[in-house]
Amino acid sequence: MAELLRVAGYSLVALALPTGLLRDRVSALRRLFESEGIGTVSRVDLSANSRAELLRLLRRYRALYDILAVKCVNQVVASVACRDRRVDVIFLDPANPRVKFGHQLASMLRGALELNVVSTFLGETRREIFSTVAKEVAVATEHGSRVVLSSGCFSPAMVRSPMQVSAIAASIGLSMEQRRLGVCDLPLSIIQQNQERRSPLFVEEGVKLVAQKRR
Repeated sequence: MAELLRVAGYSLVALALPTGLLRDRVSALRRLFESEGIGTVSRVDLSANSRAELLRLLRRYRALYDILAVKCVNQVVASVACRDRRVDVIFLDPANPRVKFGHQLASMLRGALELNVVSTFLGETRREIFSTVAKEVAVATEHGSRVVLSSGCFSPAMVRSPMQVSAIAASIGLSMEQRRLGVCDLPLSIIQQNQERRSPLFVEEGVKLVAQKRR
């Protein structure tokens, strides 16, 4: 997969890591990708069934990963994830009838809505799922919500180039500008902001320590 990602034109990827993975295994994975000339950042995908469970997970894992994503399995969890500034991206299963990205969630969203376009649309996709995602894109566009485009791939056969990911997203109503931002600029911005937050010089939003130069 690392080799295919390099050929497809990627220079940086987010590795969705299990929370219990040992550090030496994480380091080995990163070295594998770096041997192909691909930089890596760490990502965790949290899933919770209640508000209390999600808040506990956010407290535990926020400082440990470059990107914190939440899979919204119901409307309550989605509402909490949209309001909490510790959440970078949310994503939904379009086949899950218990939660939809509607106007209420869009108005609360502080992070970004992630669309895993390859894993969602690769192969046979029911018309209902395509329609659901297209409606969510329309809501996101109306509210000016940020949209991150990712492949969601978990096997070499699912690897697609950034241009292919963008082309798939065009079929659900995203403009060229939204696709450009979603594939490249917005993910990089999220990574850079979080790396700054994890710096020992960071105090709070808009405030950081400045190292004093020795005379």
